[in-house]
Amino acid sequence: MTLSNYNPHNRYRQRAQERMTNAISMVLVIALSACVGFWMGKQYGVERNISLEEQVDNLTKERDTLQGSVTELRAEAQTANTRYEQIQAEYNAVLPEGPMQDLTRLVREQLTQGMAPERLAFFIKSARPPTDCTDPDTKRFVVSTPSYSGPDSSASVAEGAVIIKAKGSSATSKAGQPEAWFDPAKNVEVSFTTADGNEVKKGTLPIRHSAVVANREYRFTVEEGAKSFAKVTFDSCAYP
Repeated sequence: MTLSNYNPHNRYRQRAQERMTNAISMVLVIALSACVGFWMGKQYGVERNISLEEQVDNLTKERDTLQGSVTELRAEAQTANTRYEQIQAEYNAVLPEGPMQDLTRLVREQLTQGMAPERLAFFIKSARPPTDCTDPDTKRFVVSTPSYSGPDSSASVAEGAVIIKAKGSSATSKAGQPEAWFDPAKNVEVSFTTADGNEVKKGTLPIRHSAVVANREYRFTVEEGAKSFAKVTFDSCAYP
C-alpha cells in the first residue's frame, strides 16, 4: 500500500504567502502611484508658480509703464495750464475785459463793415463828456389823433430851429367810442423837424432823441403829459 506525500499545512502556508505577496504588491502599487501623483503635482505647482511669476512680472511692467505715462500726462497738463495762463494774461493785456473789450470789438466791427477810420475817430472824439450844457427845460403840445379836430399843436425849441409834433391813436370811452385825446399806452409817432430835414421816432412813450443844431446838441425826452398833451424835456450842450 502506497502512502501520499500531500501535506495540508503546506497548502495553507502557500496560500498565506500568496496573500502576503499580493498585499505587498498592492502596497507597492499604491505607494508608487502616490509617488507619481506627488511628483506630478509638484511639477504642476512649479510650472504654475513660474506662470504666475511671469504674469506678475508682466503686470508690474505694465503698471510701471502706465505710471510713467500718467506722470508724463500730468507734466504735459501742468505745462498746458501754465501756457494757457500766459496766453490769457497776454490776451487780457492786449484786449482787457469789461467795457474796453466791448468797445474794441465794436470798433473792429465798424472797420470791418467799411467805415472810414477818420470818420470813426471823429465820432469817438465827439462822444467826450458834454460841456457847456444848459439847464433842462420843458414844453408841452397836443398829440393829434384821428378824432382830434383842434388846431395843429407843436413845441418850438431853439427859436424855431427844432419843431416837435406828435400823433397817436385815439383813446376809447367805456362804450367803445373814440375820444379826441390820444391813448398813451399805444404807439406814438413823434417828428423832429430841423433845417436838415424831418426825423420820425415811433414807439410807446417815453421817446428819446437828439439833434445837432448850430454847434449844439439838443437832447429830448418826450413823455405823457396831461390829457391830450405830451411834454418834452430838453437841454443842449456844446458840440462837438
